[in-house]
Amino acid sequence: MILVKTYLDKSKIHGIGLFANENIKSGAIIYKPSPGLDIKISDKDFSKLEKNCQKTIQHYGFKSKIDSMWHLAFDDIRFCNHSKKSNLFQREIDNIKCLVVNRDIKKDDELLQNYSEFEILRDVLK
Repeated sequence: MILVKTYLDKSKIHGIGLFANENIKSGAIIYKPSPGLDIKISDKDFSKLEKNCQKTIQHYGFKSKIDSMWHLAFDDIRFCNHSKKSNLFQREIDNIKCLVVNRDIKKDDELLQNYSEFEILRDVLK
């Protein structure tokens, strides 16, 4: 669940991006997973899905380095684009992987993650 005000818009990085709709201070938690709403799928179940469903999960979701499950968030966090110069990072808080701001973000800045922190298939991204 996204914990700050955001909106979707055209990204200079890739397609649609997730943007801050307010100023956000460094250290703020901006996202926590939503058990019961977000989905996790095993490779076995993933392989049973239709190809178009697999492509959607591969594009908007990820395969976790931690549990080797396919993850797909129910909310707009799936539009958070990749950058090695990300302004978000993962931090475990109370045994939950959260997204935290690593430097002040101004309203209208794009929210960016380094996908290689958590994802198996994108380790090769620059």
